[in-house]
Amino acid sequence: MFGQNNDADTINVKSPQTAAVRSFIFPGGGQYYNEQPIKGAVLTTMGLSSAILYLDYSKKYNDSKNLNQADKKNFLHQRNRYGWWIIIVYIYGLLDAIVEAHLHPFNKVMSEKLENPDREDKKEK
Repeated sequence: MFGQNNDADTINVKSPQTAAVRSFIFPGGGQYYNEQPIKGAVLTTMGLSSAILYLDYSKKYNDSKNLNQADKKNFLHQRNRYGWWIIIVYIYGLLDAIVEAHLHPFNKVMSEKLENPDREDKKEK
């Protein structure tokens, strides 16, 4: 009883708080913590791309004093669009990281292979 090794029954628990902090630091950080590297890479790429495009259109808008109003309005519209994408990616990544951290033990349990009771009965006979 005391000398038994119960490693088979232990489940690595992920902290939702740690997932939230890592996701808040950079987009996709919580997904990397939750062992979801593909989703983390997608969120990181989307967050960085949106930030780069936001800064690019912001610079174009600020430098568009000599352009016509239609071009200036287009730069403003594009800048605001990518600003919203930054917010959306951050919020989605944050919420997804928290939910996945809560569900991490459930996913591990559900991925375990179930034993077939019929086979064990035949072996005993």
